[in-house]
Amino acid sequence: MPKTIKKGICSRCYIRNRSIFSELSYEQLDKLQNFSPTVTSYQTKEVIYYQNDNSSNAFTLRSGMVKLTKSLPDGRTQIIRILKQGDLFGFDGFANQNYNQTATALTECELCHLPITGLQKLRQSEAEIDTAIMNRWLNNLNAAENMMLTLGAQKASERLANFLVHWGEEENDEWKKMPLSRKDIGDLLGLTIETVSRFLSQWKKMGLIQEYRGNVLIKNKTELCEVINPKGTCE
Repeated sequence: MPKTIKKGICSRCYIRNRSIFSELSYEQLDKLQNFSPTVTSYQTKEVIYYQNDNSSNAFTLRSGMVKLTKSLPDGRTQIIRILKQGDLFGFDGFANQNYNQTATALTECELCHLPITGLQKLRQSEAEIDTAIMNRWLNNLNAAENMMLTLGAQKASERLANFLVHWGEEENDEWKKMPLSRKDIGDLLGLTIETVSRFLSQWKKMGLIQEYRGNVLIKNKTELCEVINPKGTCE
């Protein structure tokens, strides 16, 4: 079960610079005392909300990772996005719609629950927040278009190599945490688990990558990029 940790105080939040409140001054943040977000923790594999649930809250991911999945009536499911620290999601309520996806914790995570009704009022009173939300919306649209291009134009090996090269780019360590299973990776990239396993095994034998206890290391980025682009460059 999700566990409420505390009331969120935007001016003291350690990820404020990544949130939709990043452009607000401390004076503006002090005026948000009537806005009452709550910080809640979720365990790995715990569902945050289900597709078609009432969208009464949006969320900011404070720590951990979340996956968004969309399901067909027959139960088939596709991962459509992986969320990381600072991402805003679940804001379907702005358009008076129910949640369009299911959100599930990939790892232990903390979320800030942002009531839609309160956010709507803030959008009207604080132009910076409205702009930040619109920018997130556009970023999500661009990400969806890029994923459509990847699924429609790239071969299986290219999709997987591109995913590995760009995974965890914001991390400083060479080893990147990889909480996704082979099935998760396949669901995200439109590949079977057998295809994912075959290429990963092949690339490990070639010395291009290394895996260890849920972490991945790109040992030869140039050669892995050549799978995507013969010139050896990764966009």
